[in-house]
Amino acid sequence: MKFYNRDRELSRLQSIISEGENQAHFVVISGRRRIGKTALIKHFSTERADFIYLFVSKKKLHLLLAEFTELLSERIPLLNSVTISSLDALFTILFEEMRKTPLCVVLDEFQNFQQVDDSTFSVLQKLWDQYQDKCKGALICIGSVQTLMRDIFEGNKEPLFGRATAKIALKPLSVNVLVEILDDNQVDSAKQLIFYYSLFGGVPKYYSMIFRMNLFRKKRQDIIKILFCETDAMLQNEGRELLIEEFGKNYHLYFSIMQAVACGITQMSQIADKTGIGVNSISKYLDELVSYYEVLERRLPVNVTAGEHKNGRYYIADPLLKFWFRYVHKNQSLVALGEDIRLSGKIESDLPTFMGLNFEKMMREILIERNDGSLVPFNFDRIGNYWDRTGKVEIDIVAMDQENIFFAECKLNGNQFTAHDADLFKAKGKKVRWGKEVRKEYYALIANEPLTQKTKKLMEKEGIICIDLPQLFPSESNINAGSE
Repeated sequence: MKFYNRDRELSRLQSIISEGENQAHFVVISGRRRIGKTALIKHFSTERADFIYLFVSKKKLHLLLAEFTELLSERIPLLNSVTISSLDALFTILFEEMRKTPLCVVLDEFQNFQQVDDSTFSVLQKLWDQYQDKCKGALICIGSVQTLMRDIFEGNKEPLFGRATAKIALKPLSVNVLVEILDDNQVDSAKQLIFYYSLFGGVPKYYSMIFRMNLFRKKRQDIIKILFCETDAMLQNEGRELLIEEFGKNYHLYFSIMQAVACGITQMSQIADKTGIGVNSISKYLDELVSYYEVLERRLPVNVTAGEHKNGRYYIADPLLKFWFRYVHKNQSLVALGEDIRLSGKIESDLPTFMGLNFEKMMREILIERNDGSLVPFNFDRIGNYWDRTGKVEIDIVAMDQENIFFAECKLNGNQFTAHDADLFKAKGKKVRWGKEVRKEYYALIANEPLTQKTKKLMEKEGIICIDLPQLFPSESNINAGSE
């Protein structure tokens, strides 16, 4: 599969390398596993002679030194005639080379040095402080265990604290790029976008996997069965592989919380009841999952700020993790028995509900990407969802500035939205306190499937804007959609 997007990151790397002609940079590239950190560097460094790539494997120090020495000896003749017995000696030779000519040395899975030789970070601190004003090029450290990378470079008692001169944090691909990937693989993005977004989000590795396995043209249930349900399915252990190293010895507690949240339990007291973790302890674990591990997000009603509302709700930020905990981790008995048909059947029956839960999040991302007045009739400065303290009034999307407010209901099938629903929707909007007494209010129905002319006329009569996915991402197959 071709390399997609990352224009901002590539431009940043180019600036760093250009500056490296005159001064050295210490660069940290981080992001969750599968997000494309190594792919970014490899794409950028293609046909560049000034790049040296070293992968930090979890192996004995003498084996890693032998591997690095063999790789580097092709570039640095001195290494053919000396015996390297420490990382201090190896890095000293690298920094000496960077004194002579600009080099970019990439250390991938940098956090693994902690298990190989935990003195590595002190060694690098000493050498960087000694050589940074004499060298040219860049030392680029890539890490997948985000908590360890933050500890290594941001812990104020750690040797490398404050040494990074540039940081690049890779985020998931945008919805627009996902549409491009689907279109390039002859998938009707208007019909299938919510399915792919709900399972794989914007993580490039998963789309590369689907491409390699020729799954783009398969039916939804086949994709789920092949990737998650069959014995030895590629993503059957994905949540465990992504998180156990992050969570450490308390992973079973965190997994219990993640499963509860994935299944729609979002309030602290309810999570405590479901998991059997005491209320006095659950807040600590939730705070860690939000602030330290960054796998949960805590949302507040859009019209309040932190500190004004105690009852936040918790959600899994990553779509694949949400899917994995909701279906695969929850049904470990079926996985262990090899009951792939039963497991895929359970998933398929609940999939519309799951996609509906993700549709609201996907549409918020699209509205943010297009915050230019084309969808929301003004440039908003705040967007989120709303609920009151009773939980009886909930609105999927609310966007606002100081004078305008936009309310949206998100439906997979908006053609079931009636005039009565429209009245209830507008009544809920009136209860949201925000802005001046006289404010301009807008209401919208956002649908995944094409809205019919009948629905559009009804909504126009009710003063409600109509938005559907085929309208946002038109293709030949849906250009006449909604004409019924």
